[in-house]
Amino acid sequence: MAFSSTTDTRPHSLGDLIMLTGTFANDSASTGGDILLANQLSAIHAAGHNGNAASAPIVTTEIDATVGTTITIVCGANIGGTWWVIGTR
Repeated sequence: MAFSSTTDTRPHSLGDLIMLTGTFANDSASTGGDILLANQLSAIHAAGHNGNAASAPIVTTEIDATVGTTITIVCGANIGGTWWVIGTR
């Protein structure tokens, strides 16, 4: 297993925006991965994360500029946590 993620089935509406949340897990052989949200969003405007390991912190959360509906979490080994995005459908 490398990088895996889940998406909460209860999105939050904010006017014409929607907020999605979920979890991620990373094993010892990986440095992060992508969370694909094209089925739920047409564009991501903001994204964030919260890792659960103080010894191997998350480095970045990036919105893919070429696709616009994918976030990339770059992190150390053996990290899990939560993520969030705000975007438009």
